[in-house]
Amino acid sequence: MANLSARVVSAHSADFVWRRCGAIALHAKKGDAVTIVCLAFGERGESAKLRQEPA
Repeated sequence: MANLSARVVSAHSADFVWRRCGAIALHAKKGDAVTIVCLAFGERGESAKLRQEPA
């Protein structure tokens, strides 16, 4: 079977980690190409404490 391609679109920086990390890891382990797109830093949501300013 040919490798697949997956695109994960997330509103905030850590949303995909908490909600879809198992599916992402499974696809990556199978050799599928995985692209993650974050639409915001999450500075107002649950990810606010994870965001760090560049040094």
